[in-house]
Amino acid sequence: MKLLRRTVILMTGLVATLTAHHAAAAPTPVAFPANFRSGVLYNVVDRDDRAEVHEQYTSHEAIEAARAGKPLPMGTDIVSANYRARLNAQGDPVRDPKGNLVAGELDRITVMEKHPGGGASYPEALRNGDWDFALFTPDGRVSTQVPISECLACHKPHQQLDYVKTYFAMAGKRVESHPAPVPAGAVVTTVMRFAVNPARLTVQAGTPVTWINADEPAHQFLVEGASAKTDYLLKGQTGTVRLREPGTYRYHDTFYPAVEALQGVIEVR
Repeated sequence: MKLLRRTVILMTGLVATLTAHHAAAAPTPVAFPANFRSGVLYNVVDRDDRAEVHEQYTSHEAIEAARAGKPLPMGTDIVSANYRARLNAQGDPVRDPKGNLVAGELDRITVMEKHPGGGASYPEALRNGDWDFALFTPDGRVSTQVPISECLACHKPHQQLDYVKTYFAMAGKRVESHPAPVPAGAVVTTVMRFAVNPARLTVQAGTPVTWINADEPAHQFLVEGASAKTDYLLKGQTGTVRLREPGTYRYHDTFYPAVEALQGVIEVR
């Protein structure tokens, strides 16, 4: 009986120790950034596909690191305050004299936070280094409007940008003043306001296919099933691929893979 009691005590102590260790090892939840507007507003993106305006904030230290082409420092928070675009009486988005969407009501706040072990709780196929993600309602409650797994999958391909899709904007790189010329005989599609036009292209095998980015955000296009993709395209830059095998190929933007207006089809004959 004493042996049984001693065993129970030892097991209870072991469970308590393991529980305490697990609690200590558990990642710290990302906190609601109540004072996010005190950071540096480094980017404003019109999401024409959603009729939204996204304002993005971070720290001076992160801006300096990006301008130097370095990974962002531990402790960096990146906040995107996502506003619904203001609508007119007809239900169309209101634009300012420059053609930009006018922000209306704040809809949600997304946060990327970098800290040691921040991504340890995610499976390796989704983990973004030490970055953790969170989504909040405007009043600070945790939101499930967008699954965190979608955020992780969307940022995962961009390790060379420290998983930050707005890294170029953070670094002050927005417009390419000396873009590469469009190859002779290329079939061209243009990217503007979060859409490609035309989205469907028909080409002969080996013909250059070129995307011209006339949009404010950077884009990158991946041709599925062909191991072909463009470089990252700033505004004004062009990206070209050549498909030499006949077939029908789908393509999408690696920055915004779920945006249908940034997807298309290339038919190679």
